[in-house]
Amino acid sequence: MKRWMAWCLSLLLLLSLSACGLTAQEENEEETANGLTVQKLKETLYNPVVPESEAVSPDWFSDVAFVGDSVSVMLDWYNGGSGPLKADFFCSVSMSQQNALSYAAGDGRLPEYPKGSGRHPKLLDGLAESSPNKIYVMLGMNCIAGGVDRASQDLVTLIDQILERCPEAAVLVESVTPMTATSPRADDYLNNETIRAFNCRMLQVCMERKWYFVNVAEALSDENGFLRDDYSGDRAMGIHLNYNGAEVWTNYLLTHVPEVLK
Repeated sequence: MKRWMAWCLSLLLLLSLSACGLTAQEENEEETANGLTVQKLKETLYNPVVPESEAVSPDWFSDVAFVGDSVSVMLDWYNGGSGPLKADFFCSVSMSQQNALSYAAGDGRLPEYPKGSGRHPKLLDGLAESSPNKIYVMLGMNCIAGGVDRASQDLVTLIDQILERCPEAAVLVESVTPMTATSPRADDYLNNETIRAFNCRMLQVCMERKWYFVNVAEALSDENGFLRDDYSGDRAMGIHLNYNGAEVWTNYLLTHVPEVLK
């Protein structure tokens, strides 16, 4: 997964250099046409990937909201029990970037908020009520089979509408986690290649929008980029996590927090 991330970042850098009028040969020249050295140009490019750092206190997540689908539901269950993150979780087994905006209030497929209330507000209304300072978003598994371009565009639309209701919140996009090597759900449209393509596209979006990209997929993948079998609690689909996977995910979040937000 780290090789995949390095490849995506290299590709995005080349695209950025091309947009500035640079060719591969010109990268070796000291200055660009506008007087910037290539090194300085590289330094000015925003890198959205959150690196590993010393673990923060779980209290850092007290003003966090997580938005996600059934994959993130396990993160919710784990941290609602023995886990350390006492954040607000807006996660549903049916959530996608499209239906997050289309479900009517009261629909049982929407996340319950507050927990135990029996209420299922529209996602945007629930987030506005929660008023988080940081919002983690992982959506895509339920819709990327319909096309990476559409799924990424719809996710941008959703996040833009979230920010209209929570304008002061920082956005942290989590990479969609991979499928197991033996996933019965994998087909020509939903597979690890599609997931990587979607993650790469969202990495580019985060670079453009100056959002953060938290690559949780790398913590849950084996050496070949598949979801580790010992982190999967879902043999029927090879997508969902067990408590072991949720614990690893939680520890990754604790050790991958943007310095400027600490």
